[in-house]
Amino acid sequence: MKRTLVIGDLNVDVIISGMTEFPELGREILCKDIKTLLGGSASIFACRLAQLGGRVDIIGKIGKDENGKIVLNTLKSNGVGVDKVIIDENIKTGVTVSLTYPKNKALITFLGSIGALDPSDIQLDNLGEYDHLHVSSIYLQPKLLSELPNIFAEAKKQGLITSLDPQCDPQGKYEKIWSILKHIDIFLPNDREATEITKLANPLEALKKLGSKVKTVVIKCGSQGSIGIMEKELVKSEAFKVKAVDTTGAGDSFDAGFIYYFVHKNKSFRESVRFANAVGALTCLYIGGAEGKITEEKVLEFIKNFNK
Repeated sequence: MKRTLVIGDLNVDVIISGMTEFPELGREILCKDIKTLLGGSASIFACRLAQLGGRVDIIGKIGKDENGKIVLNTLKSNGVGVDKVIIDENIKTGVTVSLTYPKNKALITFLGSIGALDPSDIQLDNLGEYDHLHVSSIYLQPKLLSELPNIFAEAKKQGLITSLDPQCDPQGKYEKIWSILKHIDIFLPNDREATEITKLANPLEALKKLGSKVKTVVIKCGSQGSIGIMEKELVKSEAFKVKAVDTTGAGDSFDAGFIYYFVHKNKSFRESVRFANAVGALTCLYIGGAEGKITEEKVLEFIKNFNK
């Protein structure tokens, strides 16, 4: 069975839900619930991949605090290997506050441990233990960003399949992205990221441009489903319509679904995109990015029932 190593952000999400309107300065509004749960693109991806049946370890930093315990315990309970997680008593675990609405969310992030991961924390000699390397949220990890081309190049040299979900660049610059993409096998942006990176307004045109640089590209388009290209094969997959309660982690779960089916199970490109859509849709039925154990069997049953 293939093994995946994930490098990226470990934090908690404070998810505030059940608001009927958006907050504004000088006014108080009420919510129906507040939960503190595992957050972070990398950690949500790792949990979903493990739930589906993948073997996965993660590298990241947390603080020696209560939020760090939530992260570590959630990873462990989902079967993610945490031996490479670094606990630093000099920093606080990162926190993202998510104002969650059924179709969208607003986020505020305290970087803390998220931005503390250093290239020296990653032992490149150990990459050969794995078959696949996934990195996410690269623009929340400034210390790591400049070294990512070398990390991915070394992974490729040691025979790993490489994948990247860049997540949004808060500054909108997407620095070093093209030098990183030279070493990427699978690129998994959303439509906004893809169009901002390529400076092309049409996601399909952005897909084609990215596909000229990376062998396999899948763009997540939210309620519009997803589009992908692998060499000359172009795929458009419609979304599974569900009554969403929270979109937190839907994109990361999509990534996990695609990697599980395409890399771990060697399924076809088209099958893998559709499977990923289903995983993303199922995630929206739970509050929290990694909540509700989503297994391969559960996803296949969901697809089967949806097609009836």
